[in-house]
Amino acid sequence: MATQLLREWTSFQQFPAATQEKLVNLLGKLKNQDVNTLTILVMGKGGVGKSSTLNSIIGDRVVAVSAFQSETPRPVMVSRTRSGFTLNIIDTPGLIEGGYVSDQILETIKGFLGRFLLNKTIDVLLYVDRLDAYRVDNLDKQVVKAITESFGKEIWRKGVVVLTHAQLSPPDGLNYEEFFSKRSESLLKCVRQGARISKKEIQVCFYLKSLLMVSSIR
Repeated sequence: MATQLLREWTSFQQFPAATQEKLVNLLGKLKNQDVNTLTILVMGKGGVGKSSTLNSIIGDRVVAVSAFQSETPRPVMVSRTRSGFTLNIIDTPGLIEGGYVSDQILETIKGFLGRFLLNKTIDVLLYVDRLDAYRVDNLDKQVVKAITESFGKEIWRKGVVVLTHAQLSPPDGLNYEEFFSKRSESLLKCVRQGARISKKEIQVCFYLKSLLMVSSIR
């Protein structure tokens, strides 16, 4: 297997000054703990903004995003280095095919991780969904269950729920804060039930990204 070419995280300089400062502080804390690598796995259904989320984190259009193609055809790992620290982000195909969770796609992802992670571990799982999806359905429950069965419920203890397409008008006369609270809680409940873990067992953060921000990097 060819050695992966690491690139300097040059787009780091394009982030707002406050973001750069927070990232520098975070990297400093990790290095003080003898941690020099962070590996992030991005998963979810197709068309929810997984690739755009990766591009936003990197600060550059490193993974193709198209309005006419919602799927990343195969897993892709993008790596960047900064001051001796390496960030690895793994983008994955949507887990749904023909209205069901695809075992073949899951096996492809697991095979990719087995080949490319080597001595690395998954430090963070980004579970991506759309804020404007409005409700949780049985397909969401199937996806969470499939991730749990494939990687173990421990993966959710490293989980961050990412809500994209946040530039919307809430339904049913709700204000934005009320809608966000209801939507996020329903998704959290789905994760807890699918992974069979309690509220006390999981610490989930929310990253809210507007559609305008996604569009700007396409």
